[in-house]
Amino acid sequence: CDMAIQYQVNIQVTSGCDFRQEFTLANPDLTPKNITGATFKAGLAKHAVSINAHESTSENPVYKIIPFTTSVVDGNGGVYSIGMTAAETQKLKEGKYVYNVILEDVNGIRTEVVSGLAFVEKGFASLLT
Repeated sequence: CDMAIQYQVNIQVTSGCDFRQEFTLANPDLTPKNITGATFKAGLAKHAVSINAHESTSENPVYKIIPFTTSVVDGNGGVYSIGMTAAETQKLKEGKYVYNVILEDVNGIRTEVVSGLAFVEKGFASLLT
C-alpha cells in the first residue's frame, strides 16, 4: 500500500439501523481530490488481526472482517461513503471495533485513507425484534 497521509475518525454504528458515513479526500493544498474512477474497500473487525478460527490454517490465515458497502458520491469533489444495511448492523455485537478504508486509484495504487474505532451500540429498533 502507498504510504500517504491518512487520518483517523471514530464512528458510531447503531445495531439494527442503516449506517452511512461520508468522507471527503483533499489534496495537500486543501482542494478536493478527484476520485473519479477510484474504488474503495472498507472493513470492520474486533481488532486489527482478527482471525476466523474455523477457516484459518497456520499456512493460510483467514481474517474475520465485516465489509462495508462503499461508493463514490462526488468524484470531482472527493466525496465517498461507507455503509451497512440495518440487516447487516443487526448482526453486530455491541462493543468496540476497528475499521479502515482503502482507496484504489485508477492506476491500481492502493492507499489507506482513513481508519479508526467503530463503536457499536444496540439501537431501539433492535430491541423491538
